[in-house]
Amino acid sequence: MNDATRTLVWPHGRAELQRLGGMLAPIVFSAPGHADFSPMQVAPWADEPGAEALPGILQRLRGEWPCVPFGRSDRLEGLPPGWQSHEAGDAWGHGYASHHEWSWAPPPDALSLVLKIDTPDGIQLTRTVSAVADAPALDISLRIEVDRPCTLPVSLHPTLRLDAGRVALEVPHTGTGLTYPVPAEPEVSKLAPNSEFASLCEVPLAAGGTVDLTRFPQTHDSEELLQVQQVTGPVTLHYLDRGWTLSIDWDRTLLPDVMLWVSHRGRRHAPWNARHWALGVEPVNGVFDLGRVAVPPTDHPLAARRGIALDPQLPCVLRYRFQARPT
Repeated sequence: MNDATRTLVWPHGRAELQRLGGMLAPIVFSAPGHADFSPMQVAPWADEPGAEALPGILQRLRGEWPCVPFGRSDRLEGLPPGWQSHEAGDAWGHGYASHHEWSWAPPPDALSLVLKIDTPDGIQLTRTVSAVADAPALDISLRIEVDRPCTLPVSLHPTLRLDAGRVALEVPHTGTGLTYPVPAEPEVSKLAPNSEFASLCEVPLAAGGTVDLTRFPQTHDSEELLQVQQVTGPVTLHYLDRGWTLSIDWDRTLLPDVMLWVSHRGRRHAPWNARHWALGVEPVNGVFDLGRVAVPPTDHPLAARRGIALDPQLPCVLRYRFQARPT
């Protein structure tokens, strides 16, 4: 009953789910006549000696997991005028559930796995991962129950590989794109902080000019955070050298935006050591990853992104899908 990991196997793939953080990866999709496709990132230090001494979220960092409440828990210095910072109330960046072991629960069928966790602050999460019997796809649901009315920033955290050749990213949207209010990684980040943009093809750089963040790998290493508002359809990643496409679709009435984490070998300190090469594609209802520690000015485009209003009488269920197809 206390297996650290369990694996779903079906005719179109296999997917490993772990108790720690409820993290999902590796995922391997299969199709006749095509090489297998494994799009999820697994941190390069996950099986190295000493990893067990890292914070829980980092020990076996990988793939996709839910963040409730979403966001950093450390105070961010140097915010632009008008921003107000405050204490998160705990030390669990991205939420208690991201750092601790979940418990297995009985699955509804042979193609599903279920994990549950109760947090000290009165949140119960139930995560169900189901293979789609006739396709290289996974359907996932996250049930959120609370013991009191509250509004929490919430995000899903798919993190995709950038070490598998060329990747073309498509994010359909009607809203504004926004860069992080400060450099995401001091002396490393290249984007102009606290800026707006209309297209991911032309994101402003601090040094002037723009960069195209729809094509990877980039020509330079960096660490960036940005948010795109009002996503209108699935986010698609074309793995051009692998001959596969991955789409990520979700309930955009609850999570209207997507936060992008470009981790392009930019973090040089341990355990990252300039070797983490991944793209976070994170459906979100919140202000970047700052909803637990900062409030933007009232005229900021994200001022209304306070999170999901949760009611103890009405569980909230988020549904989303990973769909792969050979190209």
